[in-house]
Amino acid sequence: MLETALHFFYIEVNVFALRMMKMRILGLLLSLLLTAFAQQQGLREEQLASKAGAFWKEWSHVWDGSVEDAEIAQHLATTASLVLDESQSTHQNLLGPFQLHDRTPSQRIISGREQTLEAFRAWPTTWSKGTLRRSKFKVVGVEVNGQKLTTTELVAVLVDGQQTWEYNGRWQTTWTIQGEELLFEKSQALEGMVAAVSGQAIFEEKTSGLLPEAAGSDLELTEENFYWRERIPASFEPDQFGETGVSVADVNGDGLEDVYLCQIGGLRNRLWLRTAEGRLVEAPESGLEIRENTCAALFVDLDADGDRDALLTTTSGIVLFANDGKGIFTERQRFSETRYGFGAAACDYDQDGDVDLFVCQYYSDEYSDPGAGGAAVRGAFPGPYPVYDAKNGGTNVLLRNEGAWKFVDVTNEAGLGLNNSRYSYTCLWEDFDNDGDQDLFVVNDFGPNNFYLNQGGGKFIDRSNAPGVKDGGFGMGITASDFDLDGRYDLHISNMYSGAGNRIARQDWFHADKDQKVRETLLSLARGNTLLKNLGQSAFTDSSETSGIAMGRWSWSSLAVDLNNDTREDILVANGFVTGKDPDDL
Repeated sequence: MLETALHFFYIEVNVFALRMMKMRILGLLLSLLLTAFAQQQGLREEQLASKAGAFWKEWSHVWDGSVEDAEIAQHLATTASLVLDESQSTHQNLLGPFQLHDRTPSQRIISGREQTLEAFRAWPTTWSKGTLRRSKFKVVGVEVNGQKLTTTELVAVLVDGQQTWEYNGRWQTTWTIQGEELLFEKSQALEGMVAAVSGQAIFEEKTSGLLPEAAGSDLELTEENFYWRERIPASFEPDQFGETGVSVADVNGDGLEDVYLCQIGGLRNRLWLRTAEGRLVEAPESGLEIRENTCAALFVDLDADGDRDALLTTTSGIVLFANDGKGIFTERQRFSETRYGFGAAACDYDQDGDVDLFVCQYYSDEYSDPGAGGAAVRGAFPGPYPVYDAKNGGTNVLLRNEGAWKFVDVTNEAGLGLNNSRYSYTCLWEDFDNDGDQDLFVVNDFGPNNFYLNQGGGKFIDRSNAPGVKDGGFGMGITASDFDLDGRYDLHISNMYSGAGNRIARQDWFHADKDQKVRETLLSLARGNTLLKNLGQSAFTDSSETSGIAMGRWSWSSLAVDLNNDTREDILVANGFVTGKDPDDL
């Protein structure tokens, strides 16, 4: 195990994230599995995994009283057994309300159908005292050997009482296959941890009390993406996946943070000003109420006059606005050829005293939809190829600030032009080698990320093949901090965790014609989040599994923040998926 300083636990943060789900499902599960399923490979395993998941879903309801033992008993062998886990000691008493308890497999085997039912029903009371709020068994591994099935489950249980307890663990279960049904034989807890939070909640939902009073009846804010796409003319290019962001900054110089909301094409972007009482109010005419599809907004002082100017990534290009100091913005420059910008970041990379910009461009203008007469379609599936190392995305740009509101594209001149079209989602400036200038890390979808080392003099060297950096996933977010307190910035990258991907990509038949490196790369696409520990000398090591951060669910972004004031930065991860008719779907 890595040192304690690099061991994190997750407090679940659920958010609705309607973005690139369709791409990743198709990319990972269709382009990789369609041929195999046509040959019936993996289909049986997935059917059995589905049955195992349904069993666990029903059995776990004995904890909330909605299912009785008798309803489950017929699915258990008479010799059914359990090896549960137990608390050995308090792993750590953290500052603030947190306690962590390690749990290890018990030495006691519980045998017999009735004894197994009783022990399972009572298990949550061995580590909590309260009312079950939620439980989930997620089947992430499956192996069939004749009439025997072995599955691996991720187990999450949340209990409320005088404290809040959250259990996260990994179990392994064996079954007997009887025709179309499964008979439970044995389950063993392999590892587990309980996070206990005492006292009041860490966070409290305050959205409705913060937004403008009319927000609850404003259709532009209450109706979902699909509602508006049926009503907005196509000329506005409303994004299919709702890839629009939010930014927080003091735009009018009153010392209070304001909020800017990006919207899909056809709807007005919103600037909300913070009042002294803590509410948000609609800003008067600010110059930023545009209706162009806007993915991201960045507020930073671009002209060195002491106020926050604005960068917007829109369907009409990258647009730069000057702030008059009172929150009134005027357009100063537009890069119309960069129409598919996503994330952006600012810094003085060349150390000439003004702020420069790097913008990620996800889509390529070269993509066209035959069904739309060959026209480019924003948000349409861009056909990344190969799915684990795609290079046919949009071209990112580095804009050098030359003063007097003149920004120049110096991407190639600075050495950032190679491997620069990888469906980039977001980026981060930071001094990773402690030499006094800002280096650049770019997070990409569908394959490896990019790491550029600043050499000084406005030049970069591509170190994307540096140790620990090369392998990537479906990257969507990034945050940096010195997590292990060794004086170097480490990286947390938000990726996708897929139970289906983990089940399928681990099986022997899966792409058996590919070499082991390709198979490992495909598996990494579904592994989850990444923690790169900075070793110095431009090298990193992947500490995702040993640090406990990999299973972050379907992650979109993350934030390094000290939640309990112990001077060590924790990780808050925003995750979620589209809620469909089947809550157990991908």
